[in-house]
Amino acid sequence: MEQGGACSSGTSASGLLTASRYRVVFVARAPVDLPSYLGSTLRGAFGHAFRAVACPAAPGFDCPAPAGCPYHLIFETSPPPGSGALRTHEEIPRPFVIAPADVLGDAAEAQARRLLAAGDELAFELVLIGRAQEFFPYFVVALREVDRIGRGRQAVELRRIDALGAGSAAPRPVYDASDNLVRAAAQPVSLGECAGEPPGGRLAIEFLTQTRLKHEGRFVSRPEFQIFFRRLLGRLSSLSRFHCGAPLEVDFRGLIDQAASVRLVRDDTRWTSWQRYSSRQGRRMEWEGMVGRALYAGDFAPFWSFLCFGQLVHVGHGATFGLGRYRVHGPAG
Repeated sequence: MEQGGACSSGTSASGLLTASRYRVVFVARAPVDLPSYLGSTLRGAFGHAFRAVACPAAPGFDCPAPAGCPYHLIFETSPPPGSGALRTHEEIPRPFVIAPADVLGDAAEAQARRLLAAGDELAFELVLIGRAQEFFPYFVVALREVDRIGRGRQAVELRRIDALGAGSAAPRPVYDASDNLVRAAAQPVSLGECAGEPPGGRLAIEFLTQTRLKHEGRFVSRPEFQIFFRRLLGRLSSLSRFHCGAPLEVDFRGLIDQAASVRLVRDDTRWTSWQRYSSRQGRRMEWEGMVGRALYAGDFAPFWSFLCFGQLVHVGHGATFGLGRYRVHGPAG
């Protein structure tokens, strides 16, 4: 976390919404040609492997026990009775984030190719949210089963997994292919424990990967704080309700109204466009959103824990495969 945005680890009565972070490292077994931004590619390869190891259904058949199937709980969470607006699998956020180690720059960079030689490493961050942390062993087994990625089915293998601690804590080995042992999972971080003093009067938010914030039916190109915070609070609320066992107990309307008092004083973001291939839909899709830095002025104390925790779980559409990644800085950070 950046200036003032520390999250401490542990548990507390208010720490129902939790997340844990890992760095996953693959190695290329042969030359590999991949798209520059790998979030959706990695998510697709991982999803196929997770279903193969965690779902009892044979390929092409319905799961006989979806209520207790790890794959369905993670990838196709069912809305409970009385869930209100979120009535379909697609509307419920997945309780994980796959975030490539790099960031998405301009359109030319996003559409470029990434060439790996045999032996080169490919790293990304994996964030597990709420009950997904209980299935960490399934994630490890599924990642071990990912042996090919991309449309050309290019050969890779899992080398290691490190637990990433809160703040500046050093990474801790969790899995290493050399001994094939799985050690203790990462310590979770909770929303309730994200604390610290916000920068006085001004702060900057840097959108590191393409960020897609929808407001009144369209994606916005100007990062007004109220719109950003509304989308962040909505994501945290849904993650808490569907994957942490309880809704957030906060004054939603009051916080959103307060967010209107925070002013956007400098907008250095830019609009980007890139394409991704959807294996589920069998076609290429063009996505648009913003990257860059925005400077805000106001009282950030009411929003501080949400802003800090949101750095772990991202914001907006496409967060599951790494979009909406942001960092909070002091005005000079």
